[in-house]
Amino acid sequence: MKRRDFVKKSSSSVLYTAFAGSVLPSILTSCQNSKKKIPQLIPELFDEYMQYDAIGLSQLIKTKQISSSELLEVIIKRIEYFNHKINAVNIKLYEKARETVLTTSSNSIFAGVPVLIKDMIDIGGVIRTDGSKLLEHNIPLESVPYIIELEKSGLTILGRTNVPEFASNSNTWNELYGKTLNPWDVTKTVFGSSGGSSAAVAVGIVPLAHGTDGAGSNRIPPNACGVFGFKATRGRLASGEKGGTDDFLKTNCGISRSVRDSEQLFIATQKRENTPFTTMNASLKNEPLKPLKIGYIRSGLKGYEVNPDIVTKQDEIAKLLTRLGHQVQEIEIPLNGDDFYNQFNVFFLTKFVPMVNNIIANNSAYSKIEDIKELTHFLKTEAIFAKNFNVSELENATNYIKKYIPTIFESMFQENDILFSAVCPIKTQPITFLNPTTDSFTEKQFIVGQTLSLTCFANICGHPAIAVPLSSIDNLPLGSMFQAPNGKDELLYQLAYQLEETKPWKDQWPKMSYK
Repeated sequence: MKRRDFVKKSSSSVLYTAFAGSVLPSILTSCQNSKKKIPQLIPELFDEYMQYDAIGLSQLIKTKQISSSELLEVIIKRIEYFNHKINAVNIKLYEKARETVLTTSSNSIFAGVPVLIKDMIDIGGVIRTDGSKLLEHNIPLESVPYIIELEKSGLTILGRTNVPEFASNSNTWNELYGKTLNPWDVTKTVFGSSGGSSAAVAVGIVPLAHGTDGAGSNRIPPNACGVFGFKATRGRLASGEKGGTDDFLKTNCGISRSVRDSEQLFIATQKRENTPFTTMNASLKNEPLKPLKIGYIRSGLKGYEVNPDIVTKQDEIAKLLTRLGHQVQEIEIPLNGDDFYNQFNVFFLTKFVPMVNNIIANNSAYSKIEDIKELTHFLKTEAIFAKNFNVSELENATNYIKKYIPTIFESMFQENDILFSAVCPIKTQPITFLNPTTDSFTEKQFIVGQTLSLTCFANICGHPAIAVPLSSIDNLPLGSMFQAPNGKDELLYQLAYQLEETKPWKDQWPKMSYK
């Protein structure tokens, strides 16, 4: 008789156990034990510097093995080669970067290493479109605090990355710059909204890129692209908003190939004044991690359940976590998915109504929302859907989202140190699964809600979350998500380091990345 993979504790609780033994050896260990040489097994990457993360590249600069200006030209060459294949970089800032890198100190954390910034944050003197024709000539005068701190860290801004229009849907595709394709399979989506950044890191254009996360945007695209994504605690990092406020849903953080790149960017951009959080000053890589009680949201949100094939993959990660000494117990989100999304749609979509009303009021050619030429069909249908919600409905939805939902997750965290689940309950879709130029919100409402059904709660509650590339399915990457209570970002980095060492992903590249 085969040993069972788990032991039932009750009808609603499953405690995962696993066979004793170590994790499967890495490909490098296999190569070392083989008579074949590594170069015969591993193809050559596009250039010799792609094997380094951003901190590794900064160390090359600091030791004068390459200058920051020389590295900049290497990255520009990558953009010119890869971008026509995947369309990840929508705005190129080569001359600005060439000027900036000349005055960047090699004593800074990143020492001039190039970075790409998502097209949804203000950089002084640089066009910001949010993927919309409405803003194709919009140039903010000043950088927001987050960008100021990012540049202080020594990162050189080289370009912007593509997004869905105003992050209004789950596919990185807009009428201004077109669609971003998945480097693992160009017929597939990168989801959204940090799709351009995730694709750029996955293919190897840069090892580190900026993303914003308003409902899962720094986790769902990394899940599809096989890279590491982080969503920080609300208010923990420098503001990404004009005026220095903290957005209720949206945070800024890094998308990277390595955990340490994300962690060092976090350290560089964190608030140091007027904050309830302790300052994170040094890497947590070598800090011991105590055994954790991990709640495994195995099935997903009711009505938006996780694909069975994805559940099988996450079950394997549950066993891995158990082998690492953690206690993993199956739990549920005590919410009905449809009830939740009825309220979330009122809360989220009504933000588009003042925008379309303002456009119509200032353009005599437009008498109704359908007339607006600067917006995609999908966004217009979202505004039409939301325009009839009244003040009372919005007030009820706001109370539900801001007050009720956090109590649910506070209760879950009272019983668990960490929450674990799939990042996205559906497989990475064909690029055509949502076409913003022709599809309507009413037609695609369910799949949009399904895509965000596990990630959006971290934004609503403000707590941190990560997407870790630990699996694959149908020859595409597949991530796992871990969430921690508010202010426990450090705990997630500790866990991420443990998983990176145990099940490394740094040498997993799409075929496109090789010569």
